[in-house]
Amino acid sequence: MIIGTLTGLLQELQQQIHRNFLAEDALQLILGGFQNTLVIFFFGAIWALVLAMFLTYLHVNHKWQWLYRPLHWFVATIHDVPAVVLMMFFYYVVFASVEAVNGICVSIIALGVYSSGTLTKIFTIHIEQVGTEQREAGKMLGFTPRQIYQYIVLPQAVKSMLPLIIGEMKVLLRATSYAGYIAQKDLVKAVDAIRAQTYDAFVPLLIVSLFYLALSWM
Repeated sequence: MIIGTLTGLLQELQQQIHRNFLAEDALQLILGGFQNTLVIFFFGAIWALVLAMFLTYLHVNHKWQWLYRPLHWFVATIHDVPAVVLMMFFYYVVFASVEAVNGICVSIIALGVYSSGTLTKIFTIHIEQVGTEQREAGKMLGFTPRQIYQYIVLPQAVKSMLPLIIGEMKVLLRATSYAGYIAQKDLVKAVDAIRAQTYDAFVPLLIVSLFYLALSWM
C-alpha cells in the first residue's frame, strides 16, 4: 500500500513537472523569462558599477565636490526607496511618455541607480581605509597621484571590497524579480503565468527558486 501511494505521488509529480516545465508553451515562457532576467541583471550590474565608480571618482577628486554632493545625495536618497517602488516610479512617471524606452530598459536603469548607492559607499569606505602612510610612501618613491591609486590604493581596496560587491550583486539579482510589476515577462512573471494556467503552485515556484539559487551560486 505504501509503495502504491509513493508510486502515485511520483506519477503526479512527473505530470506536474511536464505540465509546468516541459510542455512546449511552459518551456517557451520560462526560457523567455529567464533570458529577460539575465539581460536585466547583467546590464543593470554594469550600469550600477559604472555609476558607482563615477561617483567614487568625484568623491576622491576634490575638484568635483560641487557635482558629487548633489549626485550622491540623489542616489543615496533613492536607495532608501524600495526597489519595486523605484522601478514603478521610473516606468509610470519618469519614462511614461518615452515610447522608445521599454520596460527592460527601465528595469536596468532603475535597478542600476538603486544598487549604485550601496556600491558607492563600499568603494569610498574601502578606498579611504588604505592608510595615509602608504600614500605618503608612494609619494616618497616618486609615484604620481594616479600611480599611487593604481598600484597601492586600488589593489588593497578591491581585495577587501570584493565580497561586499558580490553580496550587492546578489541583492540586485533578487531585485530583478520585481520587473513583473511593470508588465515585463521576467522569470517570475513567466512562472506566475504558468501557475495561472495549470493551477499548480508547487512546481512553478520550485522552478523559479532553483533558477535563482543557481544564478546566486554562480
